[in-house]
Amino acid sequence: MSARFADEQIALKELACDFFVKEVRPVMAEIDARPDPRDCYPAELIRKASKVGLRTLGLPEEYGGGGADVLTKSLLLATMTEVEPGTAKVLSQGWKVVQNIVDKGTEEQKKKFLTEFAEDDNYTCSILLTEPNAGSDNMYPCDDPKAGVSLKAEPDGDAYVLNGTKHMSSLVGFSKLMIVTARTDSSVPVDRGATAFLVPADLAGITYGQVHDKMGYRLYPNGESFFDNVRVPREYILGKLNAGIGTRASLGESIEIAAMNLGICKAICKITLEHAKQRVQGGKPIIEHPTVGTMLAEIGLLTDTLEGYLWD
Repeated sequence: MSARFADEQIALKELACDFFVKEVRPVMAEIDARPDPRDCYPAELIRKASKVGLRTLGLPEEYGGGGADVLTKSLLLATMTEVEPGTAKVLSQGWKVVQNIVDKGTEEQKKKFLTEFAEDDNYTCSILLTEPNAGSDNMYPCDDPKAGVSLKAEPDGDAYVLNGTKHMSSLVGFSKLMIVTARTDSSVPVDRGATAFLVPADLAGITYGQVHDKMGYRLYPNGESFFDNVRVPREYILGKLNAGIGTRASLGESIEIAAMNLGICKAICKITLEHAKQRVQGGKPIIEHPTVGTMLAEIGLLTDTLEGYLWD
């Protein structure tokens, strides 16, 4: 695998691995086990990760970041997820939002939001698409104007006024900047009638509801948010008006999910192999039973295949 990566990428991978093993692993089980999901956000870990450059890895160098490309970010994401996926996902969420601002944002948006992101070790980001009656189905073509996102954004002078509800949204109540997908034209299907807005999390009229209780990824909390006449300046539109679903689709979820699943699969390989060595049945460790050995070999083969396919 190392032949695929430059020395600098390998060094960053080792940095990420060292941080997650030394800082995240000793505390992750205790944080995950907290009964109230509001208490599971790893704020101190994110501050520490920021100090070593992991939070700003995807930020352009001119703003003080690492300027990492998609291959480097995927490599680190797989490495971090192998230890603990929730904290890794908090970091990668910032990478995605930053990249979207770099790709779609105006110069004024870049100067404001990327500078704020760079200067604050606590600065994380959210992406708000899902609603009580709309979710990932928004990513597929649909001719029904009533389907999909219903949170409304109506023009009013120099702003758009947002009203509605989002739920199962990443890091709401913890992050400082949100990309919110809202309906700006309800007469057409959502792919032609929604717009993405850059929304500071402390704008008047935004309130936060429950943090959803989950099995898995508890260090990456999701929750509810409510928009009651929230005025968002027109200059905070990200990308083009009524092209918000296209903006959302460019965030890079597919490669992110593949990289994280690779890390999880690698962790599973290690966990099952160690268990098979220790678990004794029929007078010998179960790894010595042919069927178990075959199963372990298949797990390893599929994981190696995923890794090669991902990097290719």
